[in-house]
Amino acid sequence: MRALFVLITAAVAAGFVPQGASDPARRVTGEPHVIPVKKAAPERSDELMALIDTARHQTDALVVLAGGATKMSEAKQRDLLAMFDALGTLAQERRIAVGDGGTKAGIMEAAGLARRASGRAFPLIGVTPAREIPPAGQTAIDPNHSVVVAVDDAALPKGEPGWGSETATMYWLFGRIADGRPSVAVVANGGAITLKEIDANIEAGRPIILIEGSGRAADAVITLTRGTMPADGDVALMQNAAREQKLNRRPELFRVVSISRGAAGLLEALRAALGAAPASK
Repeated sequence: MRALFVLITAAVAAGFVPQGASDPARRVTGEPHVIPVKKAAPERSDELMALIDTARHQTDALVVLAGGATKMSEAKQRDLLAMFDALGTLAQERRIAVGDGGTKAGIMEAAGLARRASGRAFPLIGVTPAREIPPAGQTAIDPNHSVVVAVDDAALPKGEPGWGSETATMYWLFGRIADGRPSVAVVANGGAITLKEIDANIEAGRPIILIEGSGRAADAVITLTRGTMPADGDVALMQNAAREQKLNRRPELFRVVSISRGAAGLLEALRAALGAAPASK
């Protein structure tokens, strides 16, 4: 009985509707439910395992978001963030879950706004270091996420920033949700941690959509795979880091979409990467 209670509690808090749940469960909104987990053993969290089960029951594909919107002009930031309206459109066509970093910034906030505008049509799962969000930290979580998984890394020295300490748990979780079904990553902008996330997606064999013109990590990997030298100094430095990590080792996984193509361009790329939706039972 306890396992069933945990499953239903986590599912409703996340905005999911378990099989047999009443319609009022669909109207549950509010702040995201926060699930605390230990980095060393996330599988020991009953809530997290319930979340995985519910996500797999309620969805059939996963979209992973990585990156940010740092060091971009205001106009380019607007163009980039508007691209993520594609998530709401895609959710009208098939049962997707979306995973990201969960904080109220950049593409994560844009994903939250897309979810809100779509009438909460898809679950949005954030994974972030517990050290950086309240009550331990000052970084706000995005209010339009379904659930935020707060990862506690006990091995992290006191006073050291937690960013990046959640990456292994994040991709373990996304791997469990996506196991045996279509998934795709979207990478826009981003820094050194984003390069590590690209590496994790490559290791998973996951198709990766790179947003050209968003700068930094995304453009660094694009220019690396094309064998060109970027004019921007930050991109050039990141290209060197991407080369050292051999992020061009699976070029067949990459698809490039220009920021100028907007939400329509991203939607087209997402459809191509995920393939046709399964037939309704």
